[in-house]
Amino acid sequence: MAKSKPEPASEPVPAAPDDGYFAWSRDPSVSMFAVVPLWIVYEGLRLSLVPSERNLSEWILLDVMSKLPPAAKAAIYIALGVGVFRAMRQVVIRDLPWARVGLVLVLEGSVYGLMLGPLAGALADPAVRFLGSDVMHPRLVQDLVGSLGAGIFEELVFRLGLMSLLVWMWLRATSAFRLPRALGGVLAVVVSAVLFSLHHHLREDFDRGVFLFRTMAGVLLGFLFWFRGFGVCVYTHAMYDVYYFLTHDPR
Repeated sequence: MAKSKPEPASEPVPAAPDDGYFAWSRDPSVSMFAVVPLWIVYEGLRLSLVPSERNLSEWILLDVMSKLPPAAKAAIYIALGVGVFRAMRQVVIRDLPWARVGLVLVLEGSVYGLMLGPLAGALADPAVRFLGSDVMHPRLVQDLVGSLGAGIFEELVFRLGLMSLLVWMWLRATSAFRLPRALGGVLAVVVSAVLFSLHHHLREDFDRGVFLFRTMAGVLLGFLFWFRGFGVCVYTHAMYDVYYFLTHDPR
């Protein structure tokens, strides 16, 4: 009896990601993909309205970059471009509903941004809400554009960069000293929050109340980064700053 011809082996199908918005929005590829539009809007508004506006964290990054040799600087830009391309490719390959997830991610971050102030500590009697004349105050325009940069670069430095580095260092130490892993995460949140608050006072006089408020805000953003990811954290920070400046008279 003739043997039946074996069917060609089918190509392995990649495992489907966890279903649901909360799983998708925490994915690093989706977070990066969602933050890129905010970065583009920020750069466009900054260049067209307030070219001199730079967030302090952004100034620090640019200062470090300016001291690097051209080859190292080019390597960083190439790595950034490759990272964005890979994030976009992952979103397309895995057939994620990127437009819907991105929109909900922005809305989620905006809601958290409105909640951040009251949760970190009640703001003392907000000043008169910006009612707006025909022309916005130039300082307000600068502050609103700067809010977008603060959301991107401060979260890039203090949560994605510093907090992740502290967690990595702690995990390396746990294998040697048998320390609890969860404690490292909490310490990373607190230390990054304290440094996040302190760095604001590099350009202004130290005020204990303001320092504690920003530290608590940094703790909340740290746990938000831990549980919800980088993208939600960026939009929360940016939308909180926008809300703050719209509810405080810049004059």
